[in-house]
Amino acid sequence: MDGKIKQWFDDLSSEKEQLALKVRDIVLKADPSIKEDIKWGSLTFIANEKIGWIFHYPQKEYINLGFFRATELSDPKKLLEGTGKGLRHVKIRSEKEIDVKQFTAWVKEAIEVNKKSSK
Repeated sequence: MDGKIKQWFDDLSSEKEQLALKVRDIVLKADPSIKEDIKWGSLTFIANEKIGWIFHYPQKEYINLGFFRATELSDPKKLLEGTGKGLRHVKIRSEKEIDVKQFTAWVKEAIEVNKKSSK
């Protein structure tokens, strides 16, 4: 973990830090090509193109796992929130809300969506 990313985690409350570390681990395990960086105040995940992010609002009790082209992802449980053109996110308030299978599926699907659009 580079210094910028470590600093981003250090700035979180301990509860948010634990949630964000677990979600980060899921994302990075989903595909070995994923890189990470801090962009727009978020921990951003990149696989050729940006695929998603973890964001937090200091005044809120949750973190967001979001995807840039989420409207192109399957969401059978209707977990993704948002009304933008393509962006969607899921709010995570506790470990119980971390759906490893679904988060992994979204990450893999987001990578495939990016591959298809770059052809």
